[in-house]
Amino acid sequence: MPFIQTKQLKIHYEQQINGDIPIVLLHGNFASWHYWEPFLQQLAKGYKAYAPDFRGCGSSQVTDAGYNIQTLSDDLLEFVNALQLEKFHLVAHSLGGAVAQQFAGDHPKRITTLTLVAPSPAEGLKILDKTPSATSFFSAGNVFNFLDLVGLKRKTLAHNLKKSMPAINDKTDSFQRLLDDAMSMDIKALNGFLQSLKDWSGTHLLSRFNFPVLIAYGLLDPIVPLRSLENMQQLIPNCRLSLFKRIGHAPQLEDPLAFNTLVTSFIQGAPLDLKQQAAPEPEKTGFFSLLVVKLKRFFKKTTTIGK
Repeated sequence: MPFIQTKQLKIHYEQQINGDIPIVLLHGNFASWHYWEPFLQQLAKGYKAYAPDFRGCGSSQVTDAGYNIQTLSDDLLEFVNALQLEKFHLVAHSLGGAVAQQFAGDHPKRITTLTLVAPSPAEGLKILDKTPSATSFFSAGNVFNFLDLVGLKRKTLAHNLKKSMPAINDKTDSFQRLLDDAMSMDIKALNGFLQSLKDWSGTHLLSRFNFPVLIAYGLLDPIVPLRSLENMQQLIPNCRLSLFKRIGHAPQLEDPLAFNTLVTSFIQGAPLDLKQQAAPEPEKTGFFSLLVVKLKRFFKKTTTIGK
């Protein structure tokens, strides 16, 4: 269970060493390095991979502030500098995709290739527009504190994780570890990440990507719109888009063999089979938007009964 102490915080990470070529793996919201466990277990020969936990997530230090895309990118810079990784392949999922875009735009000479897995789009994640702010009564933190109070937090998280990753087996110990990560994420991180994703835009960064880029997307993803990623592809000079059929928001967990094969081939510069049969795009409801609607109905009903 290795850690790196930077100027700002203590960062936990896991690693797999099968060679000398470095890969850095960034997780998403409600997550930790566990989202990369299958990738690490099947790491190709010739590579060494590092999967850090963001601040406030997994086993990394909880800080009072700093839960925004730019600070997470700065954390990544200190992390790779501490490991003396001058240039590396960067693979990032969801929230981590926004962090990776920020880092790659700020430090393009450090990137060999960039793989974005169901990333927060450069134009912003529109489904968060109606998400209440951290100061609202219905903020994400307050919602989860309430669910925890009434004993429904874990059940709610399990339902929504399964909904976002329809092809995952939710009867396994590994799924329970994902739930543990979601349960333990600090409320400050939860509120900060959501607010930052609402405010962040990285479209201006894409023209700086002078390295190969791969975007991997599951056609059953209920969170990230395919059209936003297609827009990104058009703005990145050397970018390919790979679509997974019958897969949701986390291809690396829902079909790890196919995902590992794709990413390894991309990193090695081998030809990629990107042809996939298109599927109807699911409605993007948004996890917190749905929760807030349900809780508002609950409180309205409770108030009516009390009159």
